[in-house]
Amino acid sequence: MNAWQRWLDKMRSRTPRDYSGVCPRCFLKLGSCLCSELPRIDSNIEVVIVRHIKEDWLTSNTGRLAALILTNARIVRYGSEEPFDDSLLCGDGTWLLYPGPHQIPEQTLPRRFVVLDGTFRQARRMYKKISALRGLPELSLSAPSQQPPRLRNPPRVDGLSTIEAIATVLGRFESPAIAEQLLAAHAEFVRRADATRGRQRQHLTASVHFLADH
Repeated sequence: MNAWQRWLDKMRSRTPRDYSGVCPRCFLKLGSCLCSELPRIDSNIEVVIVRHIKEDWLTSNTGRLAALILTNARIVRYGSEEPFDDSLLCGDGTWLLYPGPHQIPEQTLPRRFVVLDGTFRQARRMYKKISALRGLPELSLSAPSQQPPRLRNPPRVDGLSTIEAIATVLGRFESPAIAEQLLAAHAEFVRRADATRGRQRQHLTASVHFLADH
């Protein structure tokens, strides 16, 4: 992809600040909104999504979609002028999802996952700036066996979008069914976003099965 196409995709990904013609929840065009069709999933593991403020208005942000689906998930903004309350990240059984060599023994079970939501560079900066993160046990995930369609491709081969990372850990430590529904919702979200942008590529036909799961 050339520089012009990357710039064009970035501009397409931005949501108007007045939400003109756009759903204020899922950030898709009103005619493509999928909010009423999303499942609501309960999980025992809490998910805290620390989202960089530069992600606030990006349609391609997937932490937003995960929070719409998971009843036990919340988004905490980072990078605004207000002081960041890192006490929200503390507590027994809290783990951090972060790329690296760290692996937590499977004998322990998490009660909460903290996920850094932003570009790889933004996540690295948040990790350095938020001291509470560096005291948490860290879990890194392996590269997916199959690269799904995404609105943004990660800069690393082992990179995952935020919702993919959340689906992976909840599928591993709680229920594979939760992972399946999250990934299916993401696939449908990408399909609809592609359609509004006139982008054509291969999508999994099974991605719409989540519509009947709730």
